[in-house]
Amino acid sequence: MAFTTVIFDFYGTLAEHDGGGLSLATLLRERGYQLDPNLAREYWQDGLDGTTHDEASQSRDHYTAWQRSRLLSLLDRSAVPTDLATELCVMLERPAAQGSMTPYRDASGVLHELRSLGVQTAICSNWGWDLREAIAASNLPQHFDIVVSSAWIGARKPHPRIYEHTLRELAADPKSTLFVGDTWNCDIAGPLAHGMTPVYVRRATHEPDHTRLANPVDHVHIFDDLRPIVNLCSAE
Repeated sequence: MAFTTVIFDFYGTLAEHDGGGLSLATLLRERGYQLDPNLAREYWQDGLDGTTHDEASQSRDHYTAWQRSRLLSLLDRSAVPTDLATELCVMLERPAAQGSMTPYRDASGVLHELRSLGVQTAICSNWGWDLREAIAASNLPQHFDIVVSSAWIGARKPHPRIYEHTLRELAADPKSTLFVGDTWNCDIAGPLAHGMTPVYVRRATHEPDHTRLANPVDHVHIFDDLRPIVNLCSAE
């Protein structure tokens, strides 16, 4: 069948970080502290994915305050003094500290081809409040019918709410929808449970995905880049 809707993850799928900005691990190392990688994964991934945060999603100010409280907790668990932890939070909240997102070379061309086929496209991402700004910085905003950030919805992939919201806003039939991403639990197992067809993109330059081994799923499209998606949407 030809798919009529494609929902993309953002980071690691359509775009990557340009390496600019400030790194928490580097800032701590320069001050004589170490960030435990397992603790960092708990903060940014394993302890957060699939959760809800409705109160934090009331506004950008609420969300920023929630992010700061979580970062302060992480730094406290890393034995960083309160004064230094507060200083680091202020530094990391400055716009220049974030760096920018840059699109993968295949992204724009594939998105243009999908639009020419009449396929509706969307982004569904575990991201912060400023997802639209990040997409704009990557020069991709003209390609999408809707954009959905977990920050606005109050739920992070693989929580059911974010998939249901995205499908509802698109008025999309899950059976004719591809979900494309680079993280197994969020972009493969979650969409599959909601009747979508997942596509796993594993770019050679992207960091390994530890969730794949923990959530094995058979019969999944696995590609090195986005180009084969066009064929899935143009097949009879």
